Amino acid sequence: MDSAIYRFKGFRIALFYGDHPPPHVHLLGPGVKVLIEVESAKVKGRCDPKTLAEARAWIAAHQAEVMEIWQQRGAKR
Repeated sequence: MDSAIYRFKGFRIALFYGDHPPPHVHLLGPGVKVLIEVESAKVKGRCDPKTLAEARAWIAAHQAEVMEIWQQRGAKR
């Protein structure tokens, strides 16, 4: 099953089954592997600022939905 919950400009925001806490998503794309915490928006990894800003804005706008998917996929809290 595809782990992507959102796609934009060649990038995808993914949430993996059974992932470790804290709740987070992965921003993946050409040469990009970034982890973004859902609630705090803390970032691990590097990405160009424009792409990162777009990803963070989408996550903030869909935070409740992302947290629901996190719980459905059996990820740990």
